[in-house]
Amino acid sequence: MPLVTAAAPASGSPRGVIPLRSSRASCDSRPCAARAYAGKRLVAENTRVQNHRMELETRIRNQLLRPELPPSSYDTAWVSMVPLRGTHQSPCFPQCVEWILQNQQDDGSWGVNQFDSSVNKDVLLSTLACVLALKRWNVGRENIWRGLHFIGRNFSVAMDEQTTAPIGFNITFATMLSLAIDMGLEFPIRQTDVHGILELREMELKRQAVYGSYGRKAYMAYITEGLGNRLDWDEVMKFQRKNGSLFSCPSTTAVALIHKYNDQAHQYLNSLVSEFGSAVPAVYPSKLHCQLLMVDALERMGISQHFVNEIKSILDMAFSHWLQKDEEIMMDIATCAMTFRLLRMNGYDVSSDELSHVAEASNFCDSLQGYLNDTKSLLELYKASKVSLSGNDLILDSIGSWSGNLLKDKLCSSRVQKNLIFGEIDYAVKFPFYATLERLEHKRNIEHFDAWGSLMLTTKGSSFHVNQEFLALAVNDFSLSQSVYQDELQHLDSWVKENKLDQLQFARQKLTYCYLSAAATIFPSELSDARISWAKNGVLTTVVDDFFDVGGSKAELENLIELVEKWHEHHADKYYSEQVRIIFSAIYATTNQLGAKASAAQDRDVTKHLAEIWLDVLRSMMMEAEWQRSQHVPTVEEYMTNAVVSFALGPIVLPALYFVGQELLEHAVKDQEYDKLFRLMSSCGRLLNDSKSFERQFCVHRSG
Repeated sequence: MPLVTAAAPASGSPRGVIPLRSSRASCDSRPCAARAYAGKRLVAENTRVQNHRMELETRIRNQLLRPELPPSSYDTAWVSMVPLRGTHQSPCFPQCVEWILQNQQDDGSWGVNQFDSSVNKDVLLSTLACVLALKRWNVGRENIWRGLHFIGRNFSVAMDEQTTAPIGFNITFATMLSLAIDMGLEFPIRQTDVHGILELREMELKRQAVYGSYGRKAYMAYITEGLGNRLDWDEVMKFQRKNGSLFSCPSTTAVALIHKYNDQAHQYLNSLVSEFGSAVPAVYPSKLHCQLLMVDALERMGISQHFVNEIKSILDMAFSHWLQKDEEIMMDIATCAMTFRLLRMNGYDVSSDELSHVAEASNFCDSLQGYLNDTKSLLELYKASKVSLSGNDLILDSIGSWSGNLLKDKLCSSRVQKNLIFGEIDYAVKFPFYATLERLEHKRNIEHFDAWGSLMLTTKGSSFHVNQEFLALAVNDFSLSQSVYQDELQHLDSWVKENKLDQLQFARQKLTYCYLSAAATIFPSELSDARISWAKNGVLTTVVDDFFDVGGSKAELENLIELVEKWHEHHADKYYSEQVRIIFSAIYATTNQLGAKASAAQDRDVTKHLAEIWLDVLRSMMMEAEWQRSQHVPTVEEYMTNAVVSFALGPIVLPALYFVGQELLEHAVKDQEYDKLFRLMSSCGRLLNDSKSFERQFCVHRSG
């Protein structure tokens, strides 16, 4: 879905409002009236858009705090088939039976996905389960007839091996079909088709019999409804969790309870029906999992800043569950990896030790997700491995290595290439989070929402998807930000011309480049001052760098430094040249303007600090100019000590920190950690810049 970039309003007009020409006393009344009407329409439209945006934010906020778990027809059907203890003639949960009777679709089906109205294997499986449930209690004859005919009309979908299928479909659907026939139900399908689906089940069971891993045992226990009396129910109950469920799955737990009564399993289903009423979700508990999925979606699409308090509350809860090793997080590999990534990326102290159980590929392959070759789990593990805090995290390094290899193998599979997931795998492998620009990442995720949105919570009978309202808000926010960015770029273009920086023939014109680096990282619309500061100082450092490299004489360079040293005490008649006057005037005026704004934001005077940053940079550049002039070759230590300053990230990054909304006290600015972080950042930048410069010069030399 391509994004539409909003057109920029005229300079000086409020964002999003097209300026009207000033009226004249002699103007015709009809054009004036037309303009007035157009103005009212525009104001009304802006109000409507703003109200719609606020409504979206409110609805998303409510979803974050109270996620709505969609009812699963499939799981509700199996729960409804649990008999009352002591009798096989009455349902234990009659309200579930009633829900099935009341929620059949017009076409005879159950379980239509709200995000996909097409007939798929999920719908067939849910419809068959509901038909079985009604037949089990001998109710809803008309509903049963309509359900049977829906399955008959769409039976070819079940036979299509190219269609995406729920977990264990070939086994569960065939077994349920056989059970329905044994119960006397007649499907309007050919006998050869029935034999075909049963043959697919036998082939699948033979394939499964080859394996004897823990993962296979977990898989067989997970799809109990497809195996029935083939299972050792004592072995199945070994997968029971503390909450009484099997895999936190209502349908699996219900089937186990039908075959072997268990107090804890009964309590689990009873509490489930008590909380949700007549229809149950596909996974429970899953509230925290769904909340984390939504937090991840908000961050991926660049709209998390609108829900800071809600996200903090969710992550605090997730951190508490993490410390307690809660089953909802720890028992599912994808959830565990996602929780680790989100917590660590948001500053929580979480150890990779909790991922040690999948540190080796063999451990993963022996799990349920590994046995299923689950792409989502692999992707989450791979992304989690990239948030390492040190260069020797053996657990994350190992996970990154084997999961990356398995994902690359999937890319080579022709079957995967036909799936939307292919693009997500390819992108994740090529571009870890630290190798992307945030705002461009947001744009891509918005445009590819359908692809990664399909990688949400997927079960035997249904899926959880992030709501389309998330996408609507993300598109709205991105379009608004484009309008803001265009306003800012227009302002910066005027600033360059007003300060005559475009008249300096020696200087590279890098305005758009400098602004892109700001907008791609400091992207929220409300951080305009930070972006403007970053971009202006980026332009000025480029000009100064070129001035010291090629544009200025020794006398001019010394004159520029002397003027900055004097700052407010400089004299206008002491400019050595027009070039010096233009450069110093731009630095002086811009720094004072930004300093005044930063001082107001920080409630203390910081202008002196900004001037000192510039003086440090100029002196370090002068040092390099003198080395070059005298052909002095500094030691590596001398070079790097000076280079971290001369690389000139100081005027770009440090002033912008005053505008990002946080209070930056003087003692923090002078702290050793603050200085160390800045020097590490500058060292990385300088070394990367030097290595690329060497590569270019080497290529030029070779080609010559």
